[in-house]
Amino acid sequence: MSQPPPSYPVPSGYPPGHPPIPQKYRPSAWWFVLGGGLIVVAIAAGVGLFIWTLAAFFQTDATVPANGSAHQVTVDTGGERMLWRHSDVFDPGCTVADAATGTEVELHPVTSQLTKDTGDGEWTAAYRFDPGSGRLDITCTTGGEVQIGPAPSIAGFVGGIIATIAVPTLLGLFGLATLIVTGIMWAGRPARPKG
Repeated sequence: MSQPPPSYPVPSGYPPGHPPIPQKYRPSAWWFVLGGGLIVVAIAAGVGLFIWTLAAFFQTDATVPANGSAHQVTVDTGGERMLWRHSDVFDPGCTVADAATGTEVELHPVTSQLTKDTGDGEWTAAYRFDPGSGRLDITCTTGGEVQIGPAPSIAGFVGGIIATIAVPTLLGLFGLATLIVTGIMWAGRPARPKG
């Protein structure tokens, strides 16, 4: 009489001596919050960097009447200053002197068309100049009044525009990628057991 074949254990699908791979569960819902938060931070960074880039255009050290009299103003000495005229005035006829030394400050005409509007009319950049000691006597003869403020730096402006585009884009893409990966893992994995 023939004997039945010996029974062998059913293979588990894992190599001998290796424990089974643990079950992977859905990621925490906080990953969705992180991804959404990065997108919100990207928008806020874009707005903040844009305002910071344009701040030099809207900052004013002083507004001086163009009445032919000398007016003393104090400005920051951290960089070149710019004299702005009303856009309908061709030349305000200004002279600037350093009050500390009495020497006349050289005015350099602005050749590019830079304009701004801060709610009190449109202003056009007329001259750039070195602020010297920061204590200036300004005399202008035409145009109602002029404004003095920081001169925008071309390198700073270009760098600000690049940062305004790059920083929010990178943060936004990282946030979007976090949301997509978390969403895929959330949909394809079982929920974590309670308790």
